[in-house]
Amino acid sequence: MSVDLTGAADLHCHFGPDPHRARSVDAFEAASEAGAAGHRAVVLKSHDSPTPSLAWAVQREVGDAISVFGGICCDREVGGVNPAAVEVALGLGARIVWLPTLSSRQDFENGVAAQLGIPGPGIVVTDRDDQLLAETHDVLALVKEHDAILATGHVSAAEHYAVVRAFARSGKVLVTHATEDLAGPNLTPAQCRELADLGAWIELCAMTCIGGLATRTVAEMVATVRAVGVARVTLGTDFGQKINPHPAAGLQTYADALYAEGLSEDEIRRMACANPCALLGVQ
Repeated sequence: MSVDLTGAADLHCHFGPDPHRARSVDAFEAASEAGAAGHRAVVLKSHDSPTPSLAWAVQREVGDAISVFGGICCDREVGGVNPAAVEVALGLGARIVWLPTLSSRQDFENGVAAQLGIPGPGIVVTDRDDQLLAETHDVLALVKEHDAILATGHVSAAEHYAVVRAFARSGKVLVTHATEDLAGPNLTPAQCRELADLGAWIELCAMTCIGGLATRTVAEMVATVRAVGVARVTLGTDFGQKINPHPAAGLQTYADALYAEGLSEDEIRRMACANPCALLGVQ
């Protein structure tokens, strides 16, 4: 069976050109293909450059077929956890602010940053006592002011808990590709459930279990869904890599694989359509 993904929203879509990885699509192709598939929205993600202006240009090209949004990653290219850069991006329409990703200390310690030529020691969002830094508080305040989404990026598990405890009851926190073990802290299903119970949304991405970079099975993803509950999960792709399916097609493959593994169409549509659209504030 092919799951009906009309109205889906992919909150995690990569595109090219990219200074670190070969990409399968540019932003125009990604949005056009998602629109042709009947998706409601797509968020363009770059580790290196804010994307709201690009999203505006793509929106003009694709018209009303789909809503196209941008975001910003708090990596070294924008000055790290930089409230000024975040404020500008949000003012231009960014809908997601990611905490440090490839520039995070977690990815430096994992060896991911070195593989991509990104220098250490890596960016953190808390101090040695696991308290949020002043600039982190400033970024959270800006995200709340603009009713945007704060995504956890690739920061450590301890930083995840600190951010979620500080913000998830008053703002929207999305745990980025939660069980991914190629980047970030490789959270367990139990940790995902704990973070969801604290008010976070848990993002489970296709790249984790589908395609050339998969490190989990589809069954493991379903187990995490069951641990957390569909009410607090979003499904995205994290696709755009040259060796993987195009994002829109990949989301369909992912949904169909989850269905074959026992999730119902209603459950999948809740996570791929209703939940991410609610976070974005689109109907």
